[in-house]
Amino acid sequence: MEDNLRNALTILYRLSGKNGRNLQMPGDPRYQPEKLKPYLGYDQWAGWLILVEWFWMKVLALIGVMPKEDAKLLTDELLIKMLFLITTTKQDAKEREPGINHDILALLALMRVFLPMRLHRWLHFCATSYDIINTAYALQLKVTFEHVFLPELYELDELWRYRIGENAEVLMAGRTHLQTALPVTAGFWLANLHNRYVNSARRLTVLSKEVPGKFSGAVGTSASQRALIKDRWGEKILMDFLELPVAEVSTQIAPPEGMARFYSELVLLSGALANLGEDTRILQSSQFGEVVSESSSSSAMSHKKSNPIAAENMAGMHVSVIAEFMKVAMTLVSDLQRDLRWSNVMRSYSAIAVYAFQQILTAKRVLKSMRIDAEKCRKNFDVQGKLVVAELVHLFLQREGVPDAHHLVNKEIIPIVEASNDGTFIDAVLDYSREHAEITTDMLRKMTDADIGIDSYLTLPENYLGNAISIAHREAGNKL
Repeated sequence: MEDNLRNALTILYRLSGKNGRNLQMPGDPRYQPEKLKPYLGYDQWAGWLILVEWFWMKVLALIGVMPKEDAKLLTDELLIKMLFLITTTKQDAKEREPGINHDILALLALMRVFLPMRLHRWLHFCATSYDIINTAYALQLKVTFEHVFLPELYELDELWRYRIGENAEVLMAGRTHLQTALPVTAGFWLANLHNRYVNSARRLTVLSKEVPGKFSGAVGTSASQRALIKDRWGEKILMDFLELPVAEVSTQIAPPEGMARFYSELVLLSGALANLGEDTRILQSSQFGEVVSESSSSSAMSHKKSNPIAAENMAGMHVSVIAEFMKVAMTLVSDLQRDLRWSNVMRSYSAIAVYAFQQILTAKRVLKSMRIDAEKCRKNFDVQGKLVVAELVHLFLQREGVPDAHHLVNKEIIPIVEASNDGTFIDAVLDYSREHAEITTDMLRKMTDADIGIDSYLTLPENYLGNAISIAHREAGNKL
């Protein structure tokens, strides 16, 4: 049956460009990634519903409910015809006809046009509408992630890790509160963001397989199946065919947490991408100039040539992802066994995926175009380079018993360093010690001792990198 599912999905994919289909997806029409349209395009939705109805009939045949003579009528040609000729637009039109007023009843009416009469009695047998809809949502999400998202996530991962390795040893000023902090490397900067990204990508891979389907009837008790179908494994067999987990307990709808967890993790991945975009646009600003990425000029200021449009778009798209996720967060409650309040909202859940996928594609553009200006990084670091070892000095003095060493360094020694054009931090400490007894000769000896001292950092503050380089190299090998 796995091959049958693969074949059916291939058919649905190939039909996406046929029959003048409306492949508009939820969200802004400006952001409609082509690779997603065969899976999330509007007129494709009917196909996902048809697949669930079709494979349920296959289950009925397999467990002996459907006679063999009827089962022989379930041919690939018949499925292809329905997938080709039934679209969501046609389903909508049928729903508006007098006496229907129900999306799944409209679908069933369209399917009966093509199904042999002998199969009519088995269509939607012992099913309720959300057996079909919830299971179709879960199948659509899982397949879309596996077929479309994963390949792009792997490509982005490879690009990202290449940039980390390429810049693992490129000196860069670390910043906290946008102020110069301690030295890092450009590779280390990229490594932190990549680690967040790759962890979310791995989690998404797991969560995409945990969104359950259900086929337990009108209130979740499988009452009609227990009364009319003696085999108790129909739901499990169907989900095995579709490679979906079964909801352990359900009402008319599947528990919402599985889908909510997937989309929640997609929001977290979006956040890591947004952070990369935000950092890139800051480091690409005139004030920093350390990074170059895909850019545009200005419509008004012809001197400008590096507006970081891709990085900005990647940062801003996170807001769209969060806004769409609010629909999921606000529809976790259903009255008693189910109501219809949220069915219209669920139809556009996939906008989260559309915006997040657009963000992934933009991230690839940013990383492909990204160049680190090592010379500018060094120049920016040197502006306050002598000062970054202040932490090391105050901790050394603190360990040696100097009272309130942080205040001493901050208020007394730093001004000496800043006033000196050529002097190093160790020169400032020496100057201070000549007139103040807190720093003893023994402390100075320890500070400058070749074996136990910190003089190498004080004279060459760019070496005060800790594990930055090794962390970058390690993350460059942290493959998705």
